[in-house]
Amino acid sequence: MGWEEFTEALEELYMDVEEVAEKLGLEVDEVKAWEESDDEIPDEAVELIKSEREKRSSEPVETEE
Repeated sequence: MGWEEFTEALEELYMDVEEVAEKLGLEVDEVKAWEESDDEIPDEAVELIKSEREKRSSEPVETEE
């Protein structure tokens, strides 16, 4: 997963870089540095995205009655 795909996933999940950094125990600057890197997003961050997607897809959808 590259930076662009990562940030799109964050938007989809209504998350921001600060929240990702906190959940991964990193500094915000460390996460932002991924944008400048030619490397893929670290596996821990990809797994966080996957787990958030799974968690949110299993939550009941609230409907107005």
